[in-house]
Amino acid sequence: MMRAFLLVPVILALAGCTYAGPDSVRATRPAYNLALQQTNDQELLLNLVRIRYRDTTYFTSVERIAATLELNRSIGAQGSLGRTSSAAPKDTVSRGLTIGPGSIALNEKPTVFYAPLEGEKFVRQMMTPMNPDVLFLLVRSGWSIDRVLTIGALEMNGLRNAPTASGPAPSREPEFREFREAVRLLRLLQRDGKLDIVRSKDGAGIDLEFARGSAESPEAQRFRTLTGLTAVRDRYRIVVGTEAPDGATLAITTRPVMAALHFLSTGVEVPEGDVAAGRVRRTVRADGQPFDWQEMLEGLFRVRSSSRPPEGRPTAVRYHDSWFYIADDDLESKSTFVLLTQIIALHSAPPSGSPPITYAIGK
Repeated sequence: MMRAFLLVPVILALAGCTYAGPDSVRATRPAYNLALQQTNDQELLLNLVRIRYRDTTYFTSVERIAATLELNRSIGAQGSLGRTSSAAPKDTVSRGLTIGPGSIALNEKPTVFYAPLEGEKFVRQMMTPMNPDVLFLLVRSGWSIDRVLTIGALEMNGLRNAPTASGPAPSREPEFREFREAVRLLRLLQRDGKLDIVRSKDGAGIDLEFARGSAESPEAQRFRTLTGLTAVRDRYRIVVGTEAPDGATLAITTRPVMAALHFLSTGVEVPEGDVAAGRVRRTVRADGQPFDWQEMLEGLFRVRSSSRPPEGRPTAVRYHDSWFYIADDDLESKSTFVLLTQIIALHSAPPSGSPPITYAIGK
């Protein structure tokens, strides 16, 4: 009978376990946050793979989550303690405890609201050229200038950044080598503190500024040669590519976000069987030999494929009977993937005819 009495604190403790108030937030918010982050990454990777196969893309967003928690508890118990007289030398004491039926139920009722990206919203966010202010905001926030411009720029003072890869993968290798050399030179100067993005002296635009004495460095001289900047100075005005550049101006044409997705989708490595079967176009050099897209994307982006689920904790999706994934130790590809998600999130208006973005960009 003593065991029955010992069960009472246990049952009462279980009855007191709740996810009410702050505990419900601690219990559910991290799980929802992790699920949204993982599924967002998987959807973006899936669309990159679809583009590689020339299949239809589709984007959705989770607009809102409404979740309610309902705790139902019930427990019953009754007991008796009595003394019975008898002819025996001492009275007989009888004790009794009856534990009635009990139940604890926690019901969660989540409601998830999805919104497809289509129509006018799709055109505005995915099909209009990226806002240059957004790109240079990303540079000012710490992203390397070569990574930002390689993803977002289509042309810079006549240097072409694989324009034929802004749509379905071309049959011939694109033009990109001089552009990649130019932005890598900018990255070297940025890394060594010799280059910055600053507001123009008139406050109306953005300038590329070399630190004092850096304009004569070998990297800066080679950059001027590639881009046709004939004037030797510390500042060069950055303009939208529709404006005519001169020897003191850097004109940049930006890609639409959808074109950037096409560009990066060339980094998806597909099984050779799919190429042989004609599911994916093979791109060749001028001499007819296969072109390796990692010549263009080396150190920027790579999606591997496997017939088996990848090991570790990579971002991965299954498509066309293969697994496609970004390796967990491929920090360069992961960085580019994160940057791409930020560009998509920030890009909400075309660069012309829209109010300028206000932010601190230095002196």
